[in-house]
Amino acid sequence: MFKKALYIICGTCIATGAMASGYQVSEYSATGIGRAFAGAGVVGDDFSSIAYNPAGMSYNKTNGAQLGAAAIVLHSDWKDNTPGGTGVKGSSKMARVLPNFFTQYRFNEDLTIGLGAYTPYGLITDYDNNKWPQGSHGLFSGLKAVDLSAGASYKLHSMVALGAALNAQYADAHLTATGQDLDGHDVALGYSVGMTVTPREDIRLGVSYRSKVSHDLHGGKLKTGMGSTPIHAKITTPEYVLFSGAYDVNKQWTLSASARWTRWSRFENLNIITKKAFLVYPAGTTISSTHENWKNTWFFALGADYKINENWTVRFGGAYDESVIKAPEYRTVRVPDGRRIFASLGASYMTGNWQYDLGYTHVWMRGGDATGGDERSRAMNKLPDVHYNNAGAYMAAFSVQYKF
Repeated sequence: MFKKALYIICGTCIATGAMASGYQVSEYSATGIGRAFAGAGVVGDDFSSIAYNPAGMSYNKTNGAQLGAAAIVLHSDWKDNTPGGTGVKGSSKMARVLPNFFTQYRFNEDLTIGLGAYTPYGLITDYDNNKWPQGSHGLFSGLKAVDLSAGASYKLHSMVALGAALNAQYADAHLTATGQDLDGHDVALGYSVGMTVTPREDIRLGVSYRSKVSHDLHGGKLKTGMGSTPIHAKITTPEYVLFSGAYDVNKQWTLSASARWTRWSRFENLNIITKKAFLVYPAGTTISSTHENWKNTWFFALGADYKINENWTVRFGGAYDESVIKAPEYRTVRVPDGRRIFASLGASYMTGNWQYDLGYTHVWMRGGDATGGDERSRAMNKLPDVHYNNAGAYMAAFSVQYKF
């Protein structure tokens, strides 16, 4: 049964968890990946600021565009501990490529406009049908979510800039469980606002706010062996606040840091509701209800860049990300979330108007037990009991920038 179904509408976690807490994904900057996202939106070395802090577009002094992609490979081991079960063990390994595109244009010293297309939520969960014993709780969870952002940054004076962006998000979800198949899509709008402060020429500070986005999945159907029916569900992805800073120690070294607070406590319950009468269910019947009870989380990152010469820059960083899960009874087989530790390396090569960026991040995620499910499974005492360990991810990103 679809105890987690539309949870995935704006972001799905894979069997090893998403790249940030809950179902958040931040991998739309190769330079950012190279420093574990420290200084996101204010470093000014690529055109992705609109996705993190639209006011940060003022720190990039050139016009230009960039095209990039991040390849993510995730893995985990699991063991079924359900009473009376077989104690079967297995592993999951999945991969996906997330493309991105950004461009910005400076009208003058004060006003900059920008566009961005990137994937803020996504990835997949895919269990082996032949080995996985918890098929009634979830087999496959897939998501494609793309944001198209348009915004501007304006410098009030030499020390302060303000920015704003409108974010149009398309999400497409496909979820399966034993005897069930659900898919659907939605388009919704959100916004971002930000501010940067430059107290000295060598210090850049920023704060940004990304709004919640409300989705109502439509075009979806709950398919069973007895037929199918249209369903819908409402979900609100949470708002977050991002703080970032960068300090040019000298002409070679730049230090950076970020902290992000995400209001995951907004995600308390997930209800899946019929649109039409189906079998014994009248229209408007809640056919699946899951109590999520997530907690708010903090993400912290530190990074450094070293400029070797006019052509080469190398960087590294580390980060810590809290888990949204309060206890095993709120962790499900679709979203076995856990706290994460990031270690990153990256490099950039600049020649003429071109810049080529590489970034790599390794993520270690803490394992744990998943014993959560929907109310029907709880009432029938058929909740899962799965232990996850050796979970982690490898992320490699590449981008090309052209400046004019």
